[in-house]
Amino acid sequence: MKTCFFVGHRDTAEEVRAALRAQVERHTAQLGVGEYIVGQYGGI
Repeated sequence: MKTCFFVGHRDTAEEVRAALRAQVERHTAQLGVGEYIVGQYGGI
């Protein structure tokens, strides 16, 4: 199982959120990512 780690800020444009959502789906389906870790610094 692969792991993906997020860092960033929660206040962002809807276009960025939509693009991020699409990439999470792609990483899960195509790249085998099964675990997502979210940093708390930026309030994601």
